[in-house]
Amino acid sequence: MRVQRLTLTDFRNYRRCTWEPSASISVLTGENGSGKTNFLEALSLLAPGRGLLGSAPQLLPRYGTSRWGIAAELEKNGQHLHLSTGLTEGRGRRVFLLDGEKTRTLAEIAQLYSCIWLTPQMERLFLDGASARRRFLDRLTVALIPDHTQQLMAHERSVMSRNRVLLEQSHETAWLDSLEESISRHAVAATAGRLHLIETLNETPFGHDTFPHTVMKLNCPIAASLKEKPALEVEDWLRHLLKQSRHQDRLRKSTSTGAHKADVTFREALTGRDASRSSSGQKKIMLLSVILSHAHAIDRIWGQPPVILLDEPLTHLDGKRRMCLMDSLSSLRTTTLLTGTDAELFSTIRKVADFFHVHDGTIQPI
Repeated sequence: MRVQRLTLTDFRNYRRCTWEPSASISVLTGENGSGKTNFLEALSLLAPGRGLLGSAPQLLPRYGTSRWGIAAELEKNGQHLHLSTGLTEGRGRRVFLLDGEKTRTLAEIAQLYSCIWLTPQMERLFLDGASARRRFLDRLTVALIPDHTQQLMAHERSVMSRNRVLLEQSHETAWLDSLEESISRHAVAATAGRLHLIETLNETPFGHDTFPHTVMKLNCPIAASLKEKPALEVEDWLRHLLKQSRHQDRLRKSTSTGAHKADVTFREALTGRDASRSSSGQKKIMLLSVILSHAHAIDRIWGQPPVILLDEPLTHLDGKRRMCLMDSLSSLRTTTLLTGTDAELFSTIRKVADFFHVHDGTIQPI
């Protein structure tokens, strides 16, 4: 995937901005608050979801405006495409356009454009609750299985409906049967996708002595059952479990079993050290290792790595690990954006990267 041109209109602190990189790697430097992260966010929003900052679409227009737009000219396997997204008039709904036409499903966009990212805030994955780790895992899974988002959305709708029915119409057993059948089906499909992603990354090690490989593990009863039983048998088991837990779930006002209860753990493959016992620098390396393993895996499977967005990636890294990171990114040959306040830190890729200065919603080559 190569981004040949990107145009932002009334997005965040950008009034009108056009960016045309000539190299696969671009380095954005500038003062804090200049708009570097906003620029990465724009590229992340070309994929389904809320992007790398997780903001609602209504919060993205430039101050004093009510709409925003992001348009990109892409080149993928020799094919030239135009992908855009933005906030519409009227009800203010976000839409996607592919070559000027509305797309039918989000999976269509996910199959065309995949994007992965790492921000300083994501280093809290190891401290925050399981939901943040699930979101991280699901973003990676979508690049491998484009309809994974549809499974998650269908699962979430069924869970919310079941919770409401349990509270307001718990006597409607046929309705609950139907919702629990839907939860079971989508929970198993989503969990199978997550497991496939983790197994793929664990089998696609990135790293060496200076950048060790990270191994992930999915922790949930559904995943454990799928490793021992066929999917249909797991669906039957989960459906029975949901039926048996109706009374308790009604008291809790929540559904106690499903894909929304999974968690992910990380450990260094060589030493077995868990993320919970790692330093800030070691946690940063773990996340970068996962991102790079993912990019290499997608490149191997689909023949094209995803767009890579790394916000302040060199923080906590020593010289050897910086060199290792830069070497791996150079080998991927996909649109990659790195940000930092000091361009000198990226001097090792000066000959292969474009450098840009970001200031107050403008971006200029340097």
